[in-house]
Amino acid sequence: MATMMEPVMLGAKSSVNLNEEEFLQSVADSPESALLLDYDGTLAPFRIDPTKVQPWTGVRRLLQQIQDEGRTRIVIVTGRPALEMAPQLVLRKPLEIFGAHGAERLYPGGRLEQDELFPQQRQALVAARNTIHSTSIRLGVRVEEKWNAIALHWRGIHARLNQAAQKHCLELFSPFADVPGMQLLRFDGGLELRAGRNKGNAVLQVLTELESDSPIAYLGDDRTDEDAFEALGDRGLGVLVRRQWVPSAAHLWLRPPTDLVNFLAAWLEALQQ
Repeated sequence: MATMMEPVMLGAKSSVNLNEEEFLQSVADSPESALLLDYDGTLAPFRIDPTKVQPWTGVRRLLQQIQDEGRTRIVIVTGRPALEMAPQLVLRKPLEIFGAHGAERLYPGGRLEQDELFPQQRQALVAARNTIHSTSIRLGVRVEEKWNAIALHWRGIHARLNQAAQKHCLELFSPFADVPGMQLLRFDGGLELRAGRNKGNAVLQVLTELESDSPIAYLGDDRTDEDAFEALGDRGLGVLVRRQWVPSAAHLWLRPPTDLVNFLAAWLEALQQ
């Protein structure tokens, strides 16, 4: 497991640190590279209504230019269902997407793969949904249902009610987390009960498909991205993207949007060398 450390921060106007310079040079020198990206909170700011989320200014343009160079495999790794994510970040060529935190994979050609759930996992999700619905309305939390998960979002709830909502959501979900193969995941602004692979599994899958010396980076902002940072380890560059630092297994910390845009611009410049 990767060591939790304080990543080096890249200031918007400062020169990059040596490790990052070496990494970007490897991007310049390699015939292939991989750029793995979380979406909400990383490439785009959070919104209470997920349908209104748009990437930070400049991100879509830079990703399009990186894609056009033809040497970087861009992969979105998101908690959203892959088919829901696909229209959110449209480039000239369809993107590869690991959705549902890695439990499903949407290929650029349109083929969708999903983990197969065991009967006890499906039963646990049905029971959790039945338990949650009436209570969630009273608590004021937003319920998000997926084929392999149910998430409760308390972002936007008045601060006076927020702590009570969090405590009650945890109490409601905890019994179902004891079912084999089920996981209870905290994320910024919510809690999710889920089955299937995680973002770390998505990273490991991509690694098996790359040459052993091909540069790879993963950019994420949330607790669920820690699985990806730990799976990546020292094989590539883990990048924490958020306005305030938190303990992380990532190697580098960027504040969005300026540092994020600068990093993508530096990646593009490396490809164009």
